[in-house]
Amino acid sequence: MMVDNNEGVSGENNNNSSSGGLGALDIKRTKELDSLLKLEDVYESQSECTRREEVLGELNEMLQDWIRTRSLSKGHPDESIRCNLYTFGSYRLGVHGPAADIDSLVIGPKHIDRAEDFFGFEEDDFEGSFYDYMRKHEGTEKIVAVPDAVVPELKTEFRGFEIDVAYCSLPGYSNVPLDLDVLSAKILHGLDDAGVKSLAGCRVADSLLKLVTNHSEYRIALRALRLWAARRGVYSNVVGFFGGVNLAILVARVCQLYPNASASMLVYSFFQIWDNWVWTTPVMLTSLDIAPKDQIPGLRHWDERVNKPERYQLMKIITPAYPAQNSTFNVSSSTLEVLKREFKRGKIVAGKVLIGEAKWTDVWSDVQFFAKYKTYLQLIVTADNEEDFKKWEGWVGSRLKNLVQGVETFSEGAMMAHPGVKKFYDPEKDKEVHCNVFFGLFPNPSTTSGDAREKKKINLNPAIENFQMTVGNYIDRATGSVNWKPGMGVQIKLLRKKDIPSWALPEGGKYEESAFELVGVPGTQPAPPAENVNNNNNNNKRAREEEKEEIKEEVKEGKTEENGDKKEASSLPVPRLAPSVVQKEVEEEKDLLLDSINDNKESERTREEQQHGKVVKKMKVSFASVVRQGSK
Repeated sequence: MMVDNNEGVSGENNNNSSSGGLGALDIKRTKELDSLLKLEDVYESQSECTRREEVLGELNEMLQDWIRTRSLSKGHPDESIRCNLYTFGSYRLGVHGPAADIDSLVIGPKHIDRAEDFFGFEEDDFEGSFYDYMRKHEGTEKIVAVPDAVVPELKTEFRGFEIDVAYCSLPGYSNVPLDLDVLSAKILHGLDDAGVKSLAGCRVADSLLKLVTNHSEYRIALRALRLWAARRGVYSNVVGFFGGVNLAILVARVCQLYPNASASMLVYSFFQIWDNWVWTTPVMLTSLDIAPKDQIPGLRHWDERVNKPERYQLMKIITPAYPAQNSTFNVSSSTLEVLKREFKRGKIVAGKVLIGEAKWTDVWSDVQFFAKYKTYLQLIVTADNEEDFKKWEGWVGSRLKNLVQGVETFSEGAMMAHPGVKKFYDPEKDKEVHCNVFFGLFPNPSTTSGDAREKKKINLNPAIENFQMTVGNYIDRATGSVNWKPGMGVQIKLLRKKDIPSWALPEGGKYEESAFELVGVPGTQPAPPAENVNNNNNNNKRAREEEKEEIKEEVKEGKTEENGDKKEASSLPVPRLAPSVVQKEVEEEKDLLLDSINDNKESERTREEQQHGKVVKKMKVSFASVVRQGSK
């Protein structure tokens, strides 16, 4: 059986390096971190871990039985013919949590084909395929074949676990050896693009475990940072944020730079390094140079020295296995700006944790998404039935990055979009046929010039129309047939913060006050010490109340003067407005005055930032060059 997770599932008992050399405070902070992670339910119980291994063992036996039966039907009667089952992703790295799915790959001999044998054909009711074998098994609760995906796979629910099973046949092997080295470049010869991508998951996971020496501390730090990314709303590779591979590579790089560091210091160093990193510089765990004997013609290997377009990618986190790929090619200017803010916030808060002025839970506190911006886009995705909705939702979700890029392009770089990664459901509608996704809109900080941000109107209609045309072109890539059906739709609304639906907000309609929520956001002050938080909150509350009173007085005075002028200028009766209309005008005027006050405050902060801009830039370049020199 080749289910290769023998590094330790939870990482608790797998200490590959002694704690000698670590300070008592480091050990204490790491124990606190690990204890809190267990309370956050990111660890799987030992009984659940054992069940996973048993289920994978049963799946492996099913595969061996099927491969022999299928080989016999194709004229290969050798009873020793076998296939290997490998795991990758969070399960292989030992950082999965309860109810996490298992990513797996089956490597089979050359005479067992992916399309014909693994998936089968609908014309003959998939007879003899592994899809047919598994759908008839008593332990299979659900199975969906996805043969046209970038990585073709079977999505299954087997014995209570979600297991994704991909398949790859090796053209050079009539039988798969038990000790097959998946890191060898030889197994890539003769593979199609889907086969190379299927193998990439296993090759990357094995490379990470090989390049990191201190697995125990690595796993604790990676669990903490996966939780941070999920809670802070930056864990979604499809919209341009992080995925599991990106985070695993970044944490592994920190481990390479500080091989003897404790998990608590790895978390702080993670934020410190990537907050100062110049992202035009690629993050690499190994050299890009490949020996000529290991190079395979036709495989695209990421190397910006050779491939000029790759130099202009915004974020470059390179996978450590050949052929190397940029795992963050989806990152846009908007999502990169959001990630930079979160790195800065994380560095400040994690630093305060280490000196006892904050808690680890402050690092991964829930993002207050609907309190961050003044304006939002609401996407309402709908379909007529549950089956159509699942397909349509997946298609629209894979194109959300186009809307982000459209906002940037059609605003000429003046506006950015923060895609929310959480889906919301209107309680008055059927949850099975609709969902809501929100985008926060904010000005591009790099376009600020002079003493004040230039005021101009931005028309987002072209960006919205372009996105709707893109998702409307829903066709099957393999056959060219149209997948769109009547009832499939996307409605997009522009909302002010005050118009956000109540069902999208936390219970009570307000977020809990947090001293660290705005840390890292341009134009805001660093978080105050813990003992001064309450005093500052009271002062801010009084200031806001005084500001509102001043606005009311200004509005009243303005209305009185206006009415006086009208009486002197004309004796004709002035039409009286309904009270509701007057109130609405007052509210709009108050909003404009508040916006003006806020813009003035932002202008003052902008001047301060520009005075220190050159110093900060020099510091960033200097720090990045030191890190690069240290990694040679």
